[in-house]
Amino acid sequence: MSERNVAGEAEDIRVRRVNEAPVRRSGELVLYWMQMYRRADDNAALAYAIRRANELGLPCVVYEALRPDYPFASDRFHTFVLEGACDVAAGLAKRGVSHAFFLPRTPEEARGVLAKLTLRAALVVTDDYPSFIVPEQIAALARRATCAAFAVDDCTAVPLALFPKDEYGARTLRPKLARVEEAWLTPLVVPAPRIAPPPRLDLPFDPLVLDRARVPELVAACAIDHGVPPCDEFPGGSVAANARAKAFVSRKLASYDIDRNDPSRAGEATSGLSPYLHFGMVSARRLALLARERKEAAGAAPFLEQLMVRRGLAFTFARNNPLHREYAALPAWAKATLKDHASDPRPWLGTLDELTNASTPDPLWNAAQLELRARGVIHGYARMLWGKLPITWMKDPASVHAALVHLNDRFALDGRDPDGYANIGWCFGLHDRPWPSRAIFGTVRCMTSKSARRKLDFEGYIERWNAKRGEIL
Repeated sequence: MSERNVAGEAEDIRVRRVNEAPVRRSGELVLYWMQMYRRADDNAALAYAIRRANELGLPCVVYEALRPDYPFASDRFHTFVLEGACDVAAGLAKRGVSHAFFLPRTPEEARGVLAKLTLRAALVVTDDYPSFIVPEQIAALARRATCAAFAVDDCTAVPLALFPKDEYGARTLRPKLARVEEAWLTPLVVPAPRIAPPPRLDLPFDPLVLDRARVPELVAACAIDHGVPPCDEFPGGSVAANARAKAFVSRKLASYDIDRNDPSRAGEATSGLSPYLHFGMVSARRLALLARERKEAAGAAPFLEQLMVRRGLAFTFARNNPLHREYAALPAWAKATLKDHASDPRPWLGTLDELTNASTPDPLWNAAQLELRARGVIHGYARMLWGKLPITWMKDPASVHAALVHLNDRFALDGRDPDGYANIGWCFGLHDRPWPSRAIFGTVRCMTSKSARRKLDFEGYIERWNAKRGEIL
C-alpha cells in the first residue's frame, strides 16, 4: 500500500508501508533501521526518514547492526561492513543525525534489541531489498512493530515497483527502462534534519565507538567463520566506493568495452564496484549519473547496460520470485532439458569440497575459484565459465546450482545478491533461450574451457592464480 504524508500528497513510489499500525504520536524519534544502504548520502531511505522526522518535529536516529548469525557470516563480510560503518558514522555526524551501531558478539546478545527500539519510535523506516535475509526481516518488523513501518526501495537507479511482472530477458526490460530513466536519473538530495539529536541516547545496548584501527580485534571477538579472510584490495566504506567510482570513470571507462574481457587486466579494467553496490556503500543512481557525464566514452554504453539493464533485470527477477536463489525458479524448459541429460556420461564427477578447494581437472576453473577465494570477486568472463563447467561434473543439476550458490554466498564480496543469483541462474538457462542440443547441457547454452581459452588469452590468468594456491588454501 502507499502512504500519504500529512498534507495528503501521494508518497514516492519507492516507499512501501509494511504494516497497519498508526504513527505513534507519543514517539520520541523516527527510527531508520539501516540494513542494506550503508551510506550517509544519496540514500532515499535516509532522506525519507529525515523528512518524516521533520514533519513530526522529532529527531531522526539511525540504527545499524551487524549480527554474527547471518548466513555465511565471516571475517570477510564483517570487516567490510565495519569499515563501511566508520564512514556512515562520520557522514551522519556531519548531517546532525544520531547513529547507533550495535555489534553483538553472539546471537543471544542480539535478540530483542530492535523491538525495544521500535517501542520508542513514532515510525520506523528501513531498506527495501528483495533478497538475502532482508525480506524475512522486514516481515518480522511488520509483525512486531507497534508503530507505522515503511520500507524504501533504493536498490537500483529506477524503482523496482515500475516493473511488477517477470521479464523474459534484457530485451524486454531495456525499452521499459529507456522510457522512465530520464525521470529518475537525477541527483537525490537528503534534507537537513530540523531537530537536533538528543545529547545522549538511552539505548538497550552499548553502541560501538567506530574506529578502523580496532576493526580486526572487533571481528576476532565475534562468533563467525574466521576461515574466510578479509580482502585488503577492497576496503569497505563509501569513501573508498566513491574514490573507486571517480577513478574508474575518469581513467578506465573509455576502454571498458574492450578491456573488461581481458584476463591479463583483471582488476585493472573493470570498475570493481560490485561489492560496494551490494552493501549499499554507493548507489546505482550515482554511478549511472557519473557514467552519463562521460557518455561520449566508448565504454559508457556497455557499462550502463550492465548497471541499468542487467542489474535491473536481476533485481526485478528477485522482487517477483521469492525462490530466486533456488533451482526451482529457473525456466521450465531449462530444467526439463537438464533433467533429460542428467544421465549423460560426465568427464569427471566432483564434490562440493573439491569445488571449494579448486581441486578439479580444469586449470581455468580452478584459477577462477582461487581468485574468488582470494579477492572475493571473479574476472567477468571467467565467472560465466565458473558457473557453467560444474554442470558437467555433477549428475544432478539442482545440486550443482546449490553448490554454486553456496560458493558464491560464502566467498564473494558481492554475493548474497540478486545479481549473483541471476548470474548463476543464467548458466542454467535463466534469461536466455534454448540453443542447439548438446550432451549434458541439452538446449541450455554450452560453454567450455577450451572455447574460452581459444577466444581469450587466459594463460597468464591461470598461471598467476594457480601459483598462489598454497597461500590461498
